[in-house]
Amino acid sequence: MAQDYVVLNEENEDSLIAINKSVFKAITEISIDDIENAVRMPETRFAKPLSVRIENNKLLIEADIKVKYGANVNATCELLQNRIYENVLLMTGFKASDIKINVTGFEI
Repeated sequence: MAQDYVVLNEENEDSLIAINKSVFKAITEISIDDIENAVRMPETRFAKPLSVRIENNKLLIEADIKVKYGANVNATCELLQNRIYENVLLMTGFKASDIKINVTGFEI
C-alpha cells in the first residue's frame, strides 16, 4: 500500500522526521527545469506527468517529459535520472529506489 510520507529516523523514540511525497515531487520538478534539453509536461485535470509513490519505505518516481528537438534522448534521460537521484539524496538524505523517465514527445 502506498504511503504519503517516508520516515527518515526510526531509531530515535523522542522525535520523528518524515518527508511528504510532495517534497519529492517538487525536487523532481526543479531537477527537470535544470536540464537544458528536458521540458516538463504541464499538469492538467486529467494528466499527471509526475508520479511519486512511496511503497514499503522505497521511493518510486516517474516523470513524463518532452525532449528538445535535436537533442540526444538517451543522454538527456540519463542525465535527468542522475540529477533527480542526486538532488533527492542531497536535499533529503533519502535514496530513490526507482526513477523512470518517459519521453512523450519533442519540443521544437
